[in-house]
Amino acid sequence: MQGLGSNMPALSDAEFNELVKLIYDKTRIQMTEHKRALVSSRITKRLRALKMNSFREYIEFLKNGADDDELTNFINAVTTNKTDFFRENKHFEYMKSTFLPNWEKAHKEGRVNNLRIWSAACSTGEEPYTIAMTLHEYFGDRYGKYDIKILASDIDTNVLAHGRAGIYKEETVDPIPDNILRKYFLKGTGENEGFYKVKNILKKDLFFKQLNFKDSDFQIQTKFDLIFCRNVIIYFTKEFQTELFTKFYSYMKDESLVFIGHSETLFGISDKFKYLASNIYKKI
Repeated sequence: MQGLGSNMPALSDAEFNELVKLIYDKTRIQMTEHKRALVSSRITKRLRALKMNSFREYIEFLKNGADDDELTNFINAVTTNKTDFFRENKHFEYMKSTFLPNWEKAHKEGRVNNLRIWSAACSTGEEPYTIAMTLHEYFGDRYGKYDIKILASDIDTNVLAHGRAGIYKEETVDPIPDNILRKYFLKGTGENEGFYKVKNILKKDLFFKQLNFKDSDFQIQTKFDLIFCRNVIIYFTKEFQTELFTKFYSYMKDESLVFIGHSETLFGISDKFKYLASNIYKKI
């Protein structure tokens, strides 16, 4: 392999189509023509890292010789990870105003014994940590009375490492109200100035796991009260959306809820869920 030169040819139609197929085969993410520049830019970084001279060389490497580490790097390179703390806050308000009071009432009546929540495309961790903050703010001193666990999963190992570390730039934590930020984050000083670190109170019941939605078995041994899968299914074909929500259904308790993104819908995707409000659906 020779060093990547500045005169590397542009990504051809055939190469783009092959990369699109590889991305789909590995992740079920559907890349359209308007994603060509993104694919070219991100794969170019892998070419530089491997000192390869062409997209063709990299494609053949993926098909015939790439080890698991490079397949992971490839997946990490082509996934999109846009997220924020308290993104689409109406979902967390619904948790506090409606779901958690109902769950706590059911717990007192002996109808439920634990609370399990899955952030199914957690990216760098803002969503599951927001869920944890919402739970602590709602329950307060009662939190310790209950058996509560949050699973945070993503296909991208880089963002999972970021989430596990729980360290965020100052601008990233801007959406968090100051009183909440002080309660649940440590402010960096000295060489860590400009960064905030999640306190252990949020981490102790939150578990990160690498998971690929295309896998037939997610190897999860529990059922969930809430699943957050927001702003993800827009990247999948309608056929795979149906397949995915069939899988989610099997991992949900009776009466449980799934939250999807504001631009997404389960209409025409699954008849196993009833629309409640604000892109919140209930298992039928």
